[in-house]
Amino acid sequence: MQLREPLVLEKMPTTEDRERAPRLIAFLTVALSEGTAHYIVDTENVSETGLCLCPQKLFPVGTQLNLVFGQLPELPTITAQGIVKWFEGGKGVGVEFTSINEDDHQALRRFVNSQAGSGRA
Repeated sequence: MQLREPLVLEKMPTTEDRERAPRLIAFLTVALSEGTAHYIVDTENVSETGLCLCPQKLFPVGTQLNLVFGQLPELPTITAQGIVKWFEGGKGVGVEFTSINEDDHQALRRFVNSQAGSGRA
């Protein structure tokens, strides 16, 4: 098995970049961890730069998360690291990817773009 180098996003996307990234309304199950704590949560939407989670627990801004999600066959399992950029009770938690390997990033981009006719957030 060949190990793939992660794509570390050198420059964090600006607010303008995030606003331009198409968001797809997608209900995916995400396994996430914060330190030694593990959670299973659903998404409200996803883009190639991050996702909006609907967790029971609100994570503070700046919280580092490890994420694993996917939806076979359209979206293979994706592993990424992210940081909480915003949270709002009743609305969700916005996570921006900080590290994702190139293959996973391309698969996520294809998934978001292939659903262009579906619901956009």
